[in-house]
Amino acid sequence: MSDELYDPVANPYAPGAGTPPPALVGRDQVIGAADVALRRLKSSRTSQHTLITGLRGVGKTVLLGKLAAVAEHVGFRVIRVEAVGGDDTIRSVLRQARRIVDECDAGAKVGRALRSIESVSLTVVGTGVAFERRAGRSDREALADVLVDIAAVAAEQDLGVMVAIDEAQMLDRHDLRRLLAGVHRCGQDGLPLYCVLAGLPNLVGEVARAATYAERMFTVADLGPLTPDQVVQAIVQPAEEIGVVWSSEATEMIVDHSDGFPFFVQTWAYHTWNAATGEPISPADVERAEPNVDQALDSSFFAARIARIPASEVAYVQALASLGPGPHRSGDVAAAAGKSTPQVAAFRDRLIAEGLIYAPRYGWVEFAIPHFDRFVRRALPTQS
Repeated sequence: MSDELYDPVANPYAPGAGTPPPALVGRDQVIGAADVALRRLKSSRTSQHTLITGLRGVGKTVLLGKLAAVAEHVGFRVIRVEAVGGDDTIRSVLRQARRIVDECDAGAKVGRALRSIESVSLTVVGTGVAFERRAGRSDREALADVLVDIAAVAAEQDLGVMVAIDEAQMLDRHDLRRLLAGVHRCGQDGLPLYCVLAGLPNLVGEVARAATYAERMFTVADLGPLTPDQVVQAIVQPAEEIGVVWSSEATEMIVDHSDGFPFFVQTWAYHTWNAATGEPISPADVERAEPNVDQALDSSFFAARIARIPASEVAYVQALASLGPGPHRSGDVAAAAGKSTPQVAAFRDRLIAEGLIYAPRYGWVEFAIPHFDRFVRRALPTQS
């Protein structure tokens, strides 16, 4: 294949937001445990639910989608949403709950489930049902009833219900408490409802604060970087399936450049494929791809997040980046910005709410995006 580019249409790699990679490696244990839990619930046996945590780019959304597919395979109906804060997330939950109920045979439990949905008193776009919103938020307590009642309807049909929420750290804490209460009651009543919450590492603390019993309800799958062997597998396996070979030196370079983060692995492999001219794919091909990789990461993965925040918060981001890889004490970040901790508290809280940073523990902060400190120092250098 000398002097001939590899076919970009046949490129097997998938660097996208939540895009399933051609080889989902390093997640077999989580997938297997979820499959067992789902089958136990379907057989009226209790099981723990799953929290998926990790930085951005480690494959949380991909894994959530895989677990949803496993659930559907074993006879579960899936409510899958991305939490965005406010009422939109709850509207989506209710809309999908209504769809599940509508697909089931009419009966007393179906009627009860519909009344539970209506009692939440939100306007649910797209279901054909509009509810007059009452003053106050007490009606939101019925969120727990919605989960219990739709699980009871599903059980009558020999089905189960999976509730899968991505970016779950964005949920209103009161709504999270109500949803957890419903999941807990389903477990107490032996109903086939399985809950998967995915989010940044601070999600574990958010769940624990929302319900004191939550730590006993969930197992935590903390997704970190892939091991070097897993990176090599993720690169080599899809290529081998279409007759393309990578040199071990080339894959080792991607191991080093990506630090094992799945999104970076896919980005490096994708652009190296498009830049390759010989067989096997070589270190020279990886080097040739580097400018395109840097441009792709800077213009999409990194820069898009900076573009969403106001200039008043950029200074805090620059201060955090100047300290290098985190986590760092909040006081040290404030000092790097030339301010006191109270002066930057509002900026920090907004950046946490926007998902750009998170608090791994009280008084500490860290970027939620791998290598983001390097990007900020390169693209937004502080003025000396």
